[in-house]
Amino acid sequence: THYRYIGKTDEYRGTYVASEAPLLLTDVALVDPADRQPTAVEWRFTEEGEKVRVSARTGRIIPRPVFQRRDGIVPEQWKDGPKDTSVDDTLDATYTPSLSTFEEEVAEKMGIRENAARRRTFWY
Repeated sequence: THYRYIGKTDEYRGTYVASEAPLLLTDVALVDPADRQPTAVEWRFTEEGEKVRVSARTGRIIPRPVFQRRDGIVPEQWKDGPKDTSVDDTLDATYTPSLSTFEEEVAEKMGIRENAARRRTFWY
């Protein structure tokens, strides 16, 4: 919070009120698990290749918190239902991009020939 005057005029000093302010990122620090003090953090890789946060002062690993989803679903325990899309179906390439416009692609699929010359369009 920060404090400021509201309704200040030449004759009246105003009302001194507290108002909320955004929290600056420089004012936030993680807690070192060794001594429970704020510390700077470095990202390093473990011997297994996992990316971890490490205290810059003591060198101890700072564990990441486990967040529980609001709906209570645990992704590791999810079972696919009959209406879920299979992995094979999601990996199939069903669209081949081209430099044609949407209308040109639809006309080509439907077998419509356009004889008129296209006007130049500018997209800026």
